[in-house]
Amino acid sequence: MFQGLRLTGIGGRDYVLGDGIEVYDGESLIGRVQSVRLSPDGAEVLIENFIQMRFEDFRVGALPRLVLAEVVNFIVERHPGIHLVGIELSRHIPEFQGREALLTSIRSEILASIGAQDVHVTPRPQAGEKGSFAVTGIWRYDSASVAVLAATLRTQREAYGAIRNAPPANARRRLARLLPGKT
Repeated sequence: MFQGLRLTGIGGRDYVLGDGIEVYDGESLIGRVQSVRLSPDGAEVLIENFIQMRFEDFRVGALPRLVLAEVVNFIVERHPGIHLVGIELSRHIPEFQGREALLTSIRSEILASIGAQDVHVTPRPQAGEKGSFAVTGIWRYDSASVAVLAATLRTQREAYGAIRNAPPANARRRLARLLPGKT
């Protein structure tokens, strides 16, 4: 059974709070949080600059909801002094050019799904790119947010594990032809 993604410091090193975070599925690097900024009092972090790695052989894809949930969980489990995680999702994704409203809606829903509050969409003008927006939210360490995060982690890990362990679609089709009524 899939237990979750593995998170480390940059280059697979032990994580130090304030450094970037790498997200692995087994040995495959599937994402990175470039910026983790710690507040002066050490009780809050801001995470931003999420990057999804692309691999031709990575057929499942990095589920953004699972990756974000794993990152927030990783931070608050390992650093009990953190009581608030600010999150900013603003990276330009060329595949959403002309569909920025859809992207901001997806990002807002992802933040809400992990228990983030105060979710806002703010225009973020960038040279040469029309329709850039930052979606921000705050995840507070409280019983309601912890429960939502735990439920999302459980659901997303199950879904990701099922997809990850399924045979490729073309193999399923071949099996269906070979074993009619059995798949």
